[in-house]
Amino acid sequence: MKKLLFLILFIYSFPIMAQQRDNPVQALPYSKVKPAKDFVFLSGQVGINSATGQLVTSSFEAEVHQVMKNIGSLLHEQGLAYSDLVNVTIYLKSMDNYPITNQVYRSYFTGDFPARVCIAVTDLPAKANIEIASTAWSHTNSSAENKQLIRRFLERVRSGKNPDHAGLYMADTLLAHQMNAEGETSVKRTPQDYAEHVKEFLTLYGNFHFEITEIIAEDDRVYARWKQTGKHLATIDGRPATGKPLIEIASAVYKVENGKIKEYWIQIDRLGLEKQL
Repeated sequence: MKKLLFLILFIYSFPIMAQQRDNPVQALPYSKVKPAKDFVFLSGQVGINSATGQLVTSSFEAEVHQVMKNIGSLLHEQGLAYSDLVNVTIYLKSMDNYPITNQVYRSYFTGDFPARVCIAVTDLPAKANIEIASTAWSHTNSSAENKQLIRRFLERVRSGKNPDHAGLYMADTLLAHQMNAEGETSVKRTPQDYAEHVKEFLTLYGNFHFEITEIIAEDDRVYARWKQTGKHLATIDGRPATGKPLIEIASAVYKVENGKIKEYWIQIDRLGLEKQL
């Protein structure tokens, strides 16, 4: 019985041991991709075909293509492309292959090339002839995250729904620039006094309707335009309350640092508001 049990365990274990021997890279302690703030770090890629688990050996050119395809797949998973690469390190077992490496490598780029270094080494994992490690700039993801942050801030705080939540979106101290034609002014704000500022709007306009009409993001800057519809319920610019509808059109550019609004520039259609008053 013991011999039979040993034989069953051996037969069951043999395919696993064989797989680990054929694909030793799978057991190594590293992450293929590691995002860190605005960058994505890609571990060194060799010319292993993921479909077969085997190194491409038909030619060195084919091996380089496979390496670049592997990098491309990792970039695609992160919503990135070859054009987002900012730094590349190439390891070659033979500098005789340097010209072919450059020929294949350049075919994957259409614009500027990343910064790069090429190093000759004595050996590489999986008996590969080339390995490439790289770093990409995830500006696309950063822009999308900043856009979402500002959208939530406008919808939850500036809308008057939850003014006291300003601290979730704003830095402890930030600069606010009023871009008025009659004179630009800049003031320091805190989330607390911004919350009071929004509460003042509720006193002036009542429970106004707030609509985001445009929002665009690029890197750390987010542009937003909105339409605020309320009523003239208190004295505004020396004009007593009339109870009539009031519409305010405004736009702002927000600068985001470390997930918080650090600075913003705001413009308001003051003439349009004055005509309504």
